[in-house]
Amino acid sequence: MDTLLKLLGVSKNHRQEKADYQAFKKRITQLPPDYQFVFKQIERYLWEFSDYAGTNMLAALQELLVMFEDGVANQQNVFSITGNDVGAFANDIVREVANTWLATRQDKLNQKINHYRQQH
Repeated sequence: MDTLLKLLGVSKNHRQEKADYQAFKKRITQLPPDYQFVFKQIERYLWEFSDYAGTNMLAALQELLVMFEDGVANQQNVFSITGNDVGAFANDIVREVANTWLATRQDKLNQKINHYRQQH
């Protein structure tokens, strides 16, 4: 079976990631309607700024989901978490993810340059 999965390009890790993502999406559906609506709008907005793999953005969305779940548990209004300017709230998430991504890219660039300089 493992050989067949490898031939098809499917790994156990891929299947687990898919299951984890499905569980994540199910948790969103368990939020109250106002939280679901705001979450889905922020999610759509954030994916516009994601890198190819989406790993960083997915991690940010998972953190957002936990924040929203805590808000529900504490009987908070969703806007007490995001504020009235949900766009600014979402932009803060984008900046945080982008800065992390940019810092990583900058470090990689500098490593390559430093390696080259040491060689020559």
